Amino acid sequence: MASLMEELIQTLDAEESLYRELIPVQEEKTRAIIANDLKSLQDITVREHELVDKTAALEQKREQVANDIATVLGKDPKTITLEQIEEVLKNQPQDQEKLQEVHDRLRKTVMRLQELNDQNKDLLKESMEMVEFNMNVIRSTRMSSGSSNYSSNASEVAGMAPPHGMFDAKQ
Repeated sequence: MASLMEELIQTLDAEESLYRELIPVQEEKTRAIIANDLKSLQDITVREHELVDKTAALEQKREQVANDIATVLGKDPKTITLEQIEEVLKNQPQDQEKLQEVHDRLRKTVMRLQELNDQNKDLLKESMEMVEFNMNVIRSTRMSSGSSNYSSNASEVAGMAPPHGMFDAKQ
């Protein structure tokens, strides 16, 4: 059981470190969105996906370790939480303290990432709305051009109909 706890703590610590690496990437992403720098945004997205893939592997490992711990404790692997595992460690205060510490750091890091993700999501939504607005302005400008230019006769659109037909018969 002790080795499982150590493995869980190490996995959570590694997961928190990767999430912490994502924070400056998300902050850089925010700056790229604001600057409308699509090239940087594309590069940032590639780096972001690499880190997310690494965290997914650690997440899978953490779930496996938690399932093993649940099996040892006779608990349901699908519903076991870190708080329940911490409670089991009340007789081992050092392990309990380590687990609580890494759990708290992980929670704070994930909360910060969530804030940045929400901010970036809002910025992207606003950016898309601005692009849509600009596209609508361009469309309406194209549709209205030429239709409001009347000649003094007011029955003809200026520049649309030649004054004497297509060909000049005098030539």
